[in-house]
Amino acid sequence: MSEEKDDQNKKQGNQAGDEKTEKTVEEKLAECQKQAEEYLNNWKRERADFINFKKDEAKRLEEAIKFGNEILLLEMIEIADDLEAGIKHQPENEGIVQISRKLRDLMVKYGVEKIKVEGKKFDPAEHEAVEDGEGDKLEEIRAGYTLYGKVIRPARVKINK
Repeated sequence: MSEEKDDQNKKQGNQAGDEKTEKTVEEKLAECQKQAEEYLNNWKRERADFINFKKDEAKRLEEAIKFGNEILLLEMIEIADDLEAGIKHQPENEGIVQISRKLRDLMVKYGVEKIKVEGKKFDPAEHEAVEDGEGDKLEEIRAGYTLYGKVIRPARVKINK
């Protein structure tokens, strides 16, 4: 009889052990599923970050290309100003007039535009006041320029009545 009891106890012990094993397998499965979901979510987040990084880099590169010639264009503006001064002293010289026109066209082609002063009110973002007077009429002392809408050289102006 004692052998039968031992056999029954072993069977009951095995059933209890099997239930514990089943619970641990189910727990492990749930844990693995949770971990897999966490890894997937992290991957999705990293993928979105990478896509945003690529967009930001493309934008930065575009800006670098667009404004990379700013220093060169500023020097060209100085030459254009000198040509304009030469034209004022010798307006009959067609060679200087033609070179000046070609240089201005080239600058426009690369995004450089002259800041208009006449008929505008003083704007500190676009104008630099050389002489401050009473009134709101502007007189251009030195031309200002923008590069794709960004002021690269403010217009020097005199404020008159």
